[in-house]
Amino acid sequence: MIGNGVPKLVQRGFNAVGVRPEPTQLDALVAIFVQEYRACATDNTRPYPGIVEALQEIHGMNIPMGVCTNKPEGFTWQILEGLGLSGFFSSVIGGDSTGSRKPDPEPLLACLRGLVAEPAFSLMIGDSVHDVQAARAAGVTVGVVPWGYRTAPVETLGADFVLHDPAGLPGMIRNAERVLQPTAH
Repeated sequence: MIGNGVPKLVQRGFNAVGVRPEPTQLDALVAIFVQEYRACATDNTRPYPGIVEALQEIHGMNIPMGVCTNKPEGFTWQILEGLGLSGFFSSVIGGDSTGSRKPDPEPLLACLRGLVAEPAFSLMIGDSVHDVQAARAAGVTVGVVPWGYRTAPVETLGADFVLHDPAGLPGMIRNAERVLQPTAH
């Protein structure tokens, strides 16, 4: 049921038990969900295996990192701080940070502006078709992971690569840096 925002999640949840809330009711139900979620956003949330170690290594390489999500920004910060991950990211853009959400490229471009990063020299790691579409529209190289929220097989999303093991990401970045470094004349 997860994906496409909180209103859709609440609607899907009620639909699953045979209740079809009216649009006017949905706003109130979403407000209740947000209040309840705020109280427990990190209760059952954990980084995937290998993620913290990969973030530590990339952070140690002085590579600026950001988060671009359709989750509301306040919840995103709450989760990052609650899991001890906020220090890795210098730019966080949520689904309510700009006038649009992924797959529109604007949130990703806003995240890159916060990192002072050029799209052509940036990498996005995502888990959905919305991530791939946003990256493509922004001119960003994109990899996808085989976990997360999606309805299609990860290999069909159209990414540049599938990242099966986060431990390999720092090495990929080092190799890309070597290729992109200007040559002396």
